[in-house]
Amino acid sequence: MKLIRYISTRYSLYTILLTVLSVPLFYFLVQRIMMHNLDESMGYQKNWIRKKLEAGPPENVTSYNNSVVITPTQDKMIRDSFYSKDIFIPDDDEMVKHRILESVVRVNGTYYSIQIQKSMLEDTDLVQSISLLQVVFILLLLGGLFLINRNLSRKILKPFQDTLGKLADYRVDRYTTPRFEQTAIEEFEKLNRSLDALLLRNANLYKAQKEFTENAAHETQTPLAIIQSKLDLLLQTPVNGEQAGLIEELTLSVRKLQKLNRTLLLLTKIENNQFPETESIDVKTVVMHTANQFADIIAEKQIQLETGPLEICRIEANGPLIDILISNLFSNAFRHTGTAGAIRLSLLQHTFTISNTASGSALNAEQIFRRFQKQSTDSRSVGLGLEICKQICELYGYRLQYQFLEQRHYFSVSFS
Repeated sequence: MKLIRYISTRYSLYTILLTVLSVPLFYFLVQRIMMHNLDESMGYQKNWIRKKLEAGPPENVTSYNNSVVITPTQDKMIRDSFYSKDIFIPDDDEMVKHRILESVVRVNGTYYSIQIQKSMLEDTDLVQSISLLQVVFILLLLGGLFLINRNLSRKILKPFQDTLGKLADYRVDRYTTPRFEQTAIEEFEKLNRSLDALLLRNANLYKAQKEFTENAAHETQTPLAIIQSKLDLLLQTPVNGEQAGLIEELTLSVRKLQKLNRTLLLLTKIENNQFPETESIDVKTVVMHTANQFADIIAEKQIQLETGPLEICRIEANGPLIDILISNLFSNAFRHTGTAGAIRLSLLQHTFTISNTASGSALNAEQIFRRFQKQSTDSRSVGLGLEICKQICELYGYRLQYQFLEQRHYFSVSFS
């Protein structure tokens, strides 16, 4: 939810709640005040009638439409009684609510019953008109708040929206930091200045890390290549069996170190998003090409390769990274498949799945994608293959999952 909508919603809810409570309350209060004034007016009229009765007979008191009825009574309890009643008016052909005062008074030793009635129609119409005006006023208030908030959001939040848009398009590998719009809002100005400093620090750190990665790749590969070359020359010189064994062990260690160095550098480049180039890739073609590359291993270990449905699946990504992703999943499957085992491939609904028969139990699903967490005893493994797969998937928003079902390991990558 947008900030302005969040604020406006709460203003509107408060106004609506206030309206729901205030309009009925206002209606009843005004009605009660008018009824009190009406009762007070009829009380004054009763006193005026009483004075008239002191001066002459009841016939001297004029009455319009029988609104005042005076009759002698045997009731000697002096009292005033107010109540409301619907009375049919023939001229209007409708029932009209009236306010009635029934009173017993004693005048010159004689008790009279006085009934005074007054129509409440005009008062009711007045109350309804006032209530309607109040409702219209509240609606105008709500409409005004909406328009004001919308206009304010366009003006006040424009620099904030500009900042969000530039941050969404920002990439640290482009070496350009966005220039934020100047604003008179102090909070937004502080935000922009803080972002300027933060992005500048990130750009400097990224540049330094990238330079370190490039220097490390150059400076470490060269000595390792020299060591490997010297060991190969040493093997060609006359040495005894014990020396040859030591040289062979050194050669294997150097090769493993070279592989580890290349893998760590690759992980660093992936984490720093140093593979910005993308292209349209047919995943099915990559899978079939990788399977052909492992044909010799399949034949050597007598592994049965089963191919399930392979649908066309095109994605936008960096080609070498997708090759590495599929290749590492293949390599992991072959490493955990024993002789005469089976590997099954499928590409269905933009999800690539590779499974292999397992000679042991399930792998630790919480650790297999962590760095240097080896799940096999193969000395050639450096424990980074699945970590690289995970980093590539996170880079492009793919979903990498592991399951163990029916004595088989399942690794799947969802590209959608």
